Amino acid sequence: MANFLFIDQVFAVEISSNYYRMEAITFLSGGGAVSSAKGDASFTAFGEAQGYAEQLSSRRYEAGTGQAKVLFPLRQYGQMETISDLEAFTEMFGVAILESAWQKDNDPYFSWKVNVQPEELIQGYSVSMDTLPKQEINHHTNYYLVPDDQLISGKHTFYVIPYVTDAGWDENSQLKFEVWVDTDSPQISGLTPAAGSLISNNLVTISCNAADKESGIDPQKTTLSVNGTQVSFDYDAQTQTISYKPASPLPEGKNAVLLRAHDLSENSMIKAWDFVVDTLPPTGSILINNGEEITHSPYVTINLQAEDKAAGIKNIYISNDGVFDTEKPMPYQPVITDWRVLEADVDGKKTVYARFEDNIGNFSEIYKAEITLKLLTPDTRITSGPASITDKTDASFKFTSTAAAGALFSYKLDKENWSAWGTAKEAGFSGLAQGNHYFYVKSGVDLNGDGSVSIDEEDPSPAQWTWTIKPETYIDKLRKRILFWRR
Repeated sequence: MANFLFIDQVFAVEISSNYYRMEAITFLSGGGAVSSAKGDASFTAFGEAQGYAEQLSSRRYEAGTGQAKVLFPLRQYGQMETISDLEAFTEMFGVAILESAWQKDNDPYFSWKVNVQPEELIQGYSVSMDTLPKQEINHHTNYYLVPDDQLISGKHTFYVIPYVTDAGWDENSQLKFEVWVDTDSPQISGLTPAAGSLISNNLVTISCNAADKESGIDPQKTTLSVNGTQVSFDYDAQTQTISYKPASPLPEGKNAVLLRAHDLSENSMIKAWDFVVDTLPPTGSILINNGEEITHSPYVTINLQAEDKAAGIKNIYISNDGVFDTEKPMPYQPVITDWRVLEADVDGKKTVYARFEDNIGNFSEIYKAEITLKLLTPDTRITSGPASITDKTDASFKFTSTAAAGALFSYKLDKENWSAWGTAKEAGFSGLAQGNHYFYVKSGVDLNGDGSVSIDEEDPSPAQWTWTIKPETYIDKLRKRILFWRR
């Protein structure tokens, strides 16, 4: 009786460049060894198209069992993958992660399908992240869980390649999955107006830079509120700028801004800041000598009051003519002492003007106060001194005061200090250098009898004498001779 070969099941596959080599358990009808045979039946291997055995060749079989393991080649119909369908999830049985799409899970779970039976024919895998896998088995299951929070924000690629019994590393079945991770919150900067700033524009554009280097800002989920009311804003993706232009004026005083920025991976950042709007000028008032009507001194006290609820007072400007052209700002203070009125040596009504500036730069209206000056202090006159141009290096002066009695005098030369008060009505100097010289003298009266002359007891306008010392020239000498001979 002829020996017949019965194929019970196909249980292994080896891939080569040209063939599937299939291994089958066989039963021999008549016993004995099978040396070779011709296949005349068709076979279907794991969903592939039918193939026909070209030649059967036996291996040794166990005596008495009637079984043998037979290898035979099949023509290749298509390319079969030993593994396929690589997927990613947030965790085992979790939410699927789309490939090449931004999301915030940084420890994904990967799994793939094994296409050979039994699965033990795959001895193991080489898995890697962001680098091509080495041909070293480092994993043994068809799933892989990235360690907790291991992946930093950015684009990552997971690779897996199987090692198949008898076939080795199946490079044709290498799989990869690109997972984009974004766990970083958006960054907010460039606040406009700046936090805590003072501005005078109540229609100012509110803006900031909202950036996310990975997935990008999601303008649909991002919200902006001004003074507790959510407002619509513009977002320029190129410059990463959020901006809001108020349709109506912002209220005076503090304005609060709240931004909740979201990126496309559902990370968020909250930023709150405020600024002060002040379009109203300061208000204030001015008095001279606390509102007195008459002063006997040209040096008066200025009393000031000013208010600006939103921004506060920064500077004051004081003027004797109300023009405010050359006046310099002074830090705000409620009292200014020893202010010298205009035409301090002339009796009459004196006016002082004040203007206030707040911390934003708004200016108040001009305020003024008046007082009548009735001088009790003397007036000083120089009665003699050197010629306006001379070659003499000494000089003498005589002076007088309108004070009938008790007049005291103090004088100085050039930039020297004032002399002590005394009764002398003349002064002299010698050994003076060539050039311009200035002599000042003032008189005073001890009106209150305290033994000294205070600023309000002295002449507010010292008398002055100016002259120049230079060598006598030939022309000067000639002129003197002509004058002598004329006489």
